[in-house]
Amino acid sequence: MAQEKKNTPKREDGSQPIALPGIRRFQFFSNLRDRALTKNLNRLAMLGIGASLALDVAKPIAHDLPQTIFCYECRACYATQDRCPAAIAYQAELNVAARVGDHTRFIKAGGMKCIRCGSCVSFCVVNLDLPRIFSVGQERVMEALEAGRIPRDRIEGFLREGLFGREFIDRVADWFDKSGGRTA
Repeated sequence: MAQEKKNTPKREDGSQPIALPGIRRFQFFSNLRDRALTKNLNRLAMLGIGASLALDVAKPIAHDLPQTIFCYECRACYATQDRCPAAIAYQAELNVAARVGDHTRFIKAGGMKCIRCGSCVSFCVVNLDLPRIFSVGQERVMEALEAGRIPRDRIEGFLREGLFGREFIDRVADWFDKSGGRTA
């Protein structure tokens, strides 16, 4: 019976197809060295995603607005459009602009006209303290204005459009007087 065994040549280890989990034994890869590069690129992509998420969380905390992280922009606060005494149509835009520190977006959305009455709070699904968020956003805008981080021509345009409320108009006018600007 031992002689009945066929003399088949043995394959060397280098010529054996490599089998991976989920891969049939005789499926070949054109170049196995490419896999190492792909694995590293995947790791790099995950690192980038992790860093981006960390910044999304760290920026609102640095701006003293950690609550804004929980806003998932459902737009339920838009229901206050008829009840808002400052006629702000898009409160969620104010929340996002305050979260990311976008002063121009905050002003354009009407953030400097907000009187912080709280009529939008009852519509917020997450029950965020919107008046406080808008107040911090307003103070950040005024700090940026006084530090000169908002271009003068934009401020002039915002004044012409009436985007500064009564509470801030005197501070903006004082800023123009100190910096030698004109308001009309």
